Amino acid sequence: MPSFPVPSRTRLRRAASALFAPSREPVYLVSAGGQPNFGDEFITRSWLDWLAENQPEREVWLDTIEPGRAAHLFHDTHPRLRTTNTLWHLAHTGPREIEPAEARVRNLIHELGTPRYDLGLRDLRRMESIHLLGGGYINEIWPENFGIIAAMTTLRADFGVRIFATGQGFMPVSGGIRDRLAAHLADFDHVDARDASSAEALGVELGTDDAFLSFANQRELYAPADDLPDAMVLIQGDMFEGEGEPALRTLVSDFVGRRSQRTVGFAEAIPPDDVRYAEPFVADGAPFYPFIRMWDDGFPAKPGQEWLTSRFHFHLLAAAAGATGSVVNARQGYYDVKHGLLTELGTGWSVHDAVEGAFETTPTGDPQFGATARRLGESRAALAARLYASTP
Repeated sequence: MPSFPVPSRTRLRRAASALFAPSREPVYLVSAGGQPNFGDEFITRSWLDWLAENQPEREVWLDTIEPGRAAHLFHDTHPRLRTTNTLWHLAHTGPREIEPAEARVRNLIHELGTPRYDLGLRDLRRMESIHLLGGGYINEIWPENFGIIAAMTTLRADFGVRIFATGQGFMPVSGGIRDRLAAHLADFDHVDARDASSAEALGVELGTDDAFLSFANQRELYAPADDLPDAMVLIQGDMFEGEGEPALRTLVSDFVGRRSQRTVGFAEAIPPDDVRYAEPFVADGAPFYPFIRMWDDGFPAKPGQEWLTSRFHFHLLAAAAGATGSVVNARQGYYDVKHGLLTELGTGWSVHDAVEGAFETTPTGDPQFGATARRLGESRAALAARLYASTP
């Protein structure tokens, strides 16, 4: 009988690797996720879910502030996900001043030469694309994040990596910072801003918030409505401090007091900061929706529910579920732009610029906003399909 050579274990492993290898080059996402902050995590999961549903064979890298936490947060999204913090670490370990920070980033990408960054930067050279996911973290509030933009344009110029930015909130931005950022963005293969002010200031395409992509994905977004409270509160604890705090506590107390015959629940987007205004009510037995409960079980909103919140993505998701609401603006030039985007899109919610003294918190809303959210989700999905089509 003829004999046949038995393949070695190494050859078998190589054959298996070839069989299950991705058919295209890997893609690289950058987000402000991993902290956790519900809005940033929600956007990140929306893109990972879309890639999992449409391109499960691709190798996907996610660059976040906290890659260890990100590995847990997004474990049930893309089957070929890898997490790192290469670009965030690169940007946040240099000078805060923009010019020297950008020069340092360009030099490290060109020359390598340090084991702290080299392995990650070398991997970046082989990516098909680098995608800066939406959010409000590239603006003059956090100039240390601009190093990420400089790294992306350098990788495009020197190694031909395609670069995208979607759903960006660039406000506030002004003066020399705006000019410098606009010059970088002109080198991107695609940029869109989520709001008109950002688009106009930087001369880029007007898109919408990336969170709308979730409405085109298969994942269930909302918690079962049967046991949800009649009203919900989330006044964030990371922006409101000092003189405005007593007025906010009064505002929350009045909102709860006027609904003494109804169940009022509390939620948090950033643990533990957002417990600040919820704590006394939760201690008395009010339903509480910590970050992990909402992350695992779905967003606690339903038609006819009433909301009082300061957070943008809670405004977006609750309004899309059919809830009415009142919004407290946490920061002029930043949160008012974000909430203004949603009111322009038709949530019908009332937005209040000041927290001095009480204001009427009778929630308002438009039940048609859910249809708007689904339409915007389809437009984001169409954009995703264009960005992740075959390389031109």
